Amino acid sequence: MDRNFINVINDHLSISLKKVNVIDVKKSFTIDNYYDIDNTIIYPISGKFRYGKYKKLLSNYSALFIPAHNTVSLSFGSERTRTLAYEDFIDQKRKYLRENRNTTSKSDKYLILNLDAKAYDLVNIFHSKNLGVSTIENNKSFVYLLKSIIKEVSSGLPGSQKVIESITNQIVYEVIRNILAKQPLFSSIEENFRFFNDEKILDLFLFIDDNLHRDLSNKILSDHLNISEDYVGQFFRNNIGFSPQDYIEHRRMEKAIKILREKTDAIKVISNDVGFKDTAYFCRRFKMMFGVQAGKMKKRLNEI
Repeated sequence: MDRNFINVINDHLSISLKKVNVIDVKKSFTIDNYYDIDNTIIYPISGKFRYGKYKKLLSNYSALFIPAHNTVSLSFGSERTRTLAYEDFIDQKRKYLRENRNTTSKSDKYLILNLDAKAYDLVNIFHSKNLGVSTIENNKSFVYLLKSIIKEVSSGLPGSQKVIESITNQIVYEVIRNILAKQPLFSSIEENFRFFNDEKILDLFLFIDDNLHRDLSNKILSDHLNISEDYVGQFFRNNIGFSPQDYIEHRRMEKAIKILREKTDAIKVISNDVGFKDTAYFCRRFKMMFGVQAGKMKKRLNEI
């Protein structure tokens, strides 16, 4: 295993819980195009759960891990489901989810965690072109951690949020170990770490994050790196795995979601703040990426 990878995991990994939710299904449904900027873990407390193009059934005492920026079909409930686009689900979710959720009642319930895990507070370690949706099976430690979170969610005791955040740290390390166990020779997350030996790349990440509101053309990136413009694309693909503009767009959309979560700014203001001068283009790209209009994202943030 790469020593630099181990050092990053041990010393330079920041983990944060974005949202924890237990959903109580009233009527079975399928979301055809689930997508999130955060990593997602789904654990069926009770009831069936299927995922992917072929609606594969998740086995008992297993969880599904969805890395950020992956689109996947998700089916909740033990009965025959109705398939909905994410945007349609948001508009109709009261038909499918109970508002008064009780983790001890007998119905189809699911724990959903949204979490972030960044190296050097810059790069999501699970955002890799070669890492897709995966299951975590036959892992008693992992299931115990998830059940501990469910217990804390239902307890309402003082400090429960802090306890959940602490357990989330352990969960991230279990996910990392699960990926490494499945890919023992060279994992899809290790490939993201080979460039952390290069201070120039770390500086580039910082430069992009600090200037998302500005023009970040390949020419500007090449000037900052002091390399030729033609080499910028190759530099990104070889070291990061994405084209420079794809990476920048992902970061801009992540910032847009953060603003939507925390503020009530108009869409035009948000699009300008994250570097889109054309609001209509921002809206089209937002809808294409998330399957939801930017104006409806607030509704979506309250559920899955």
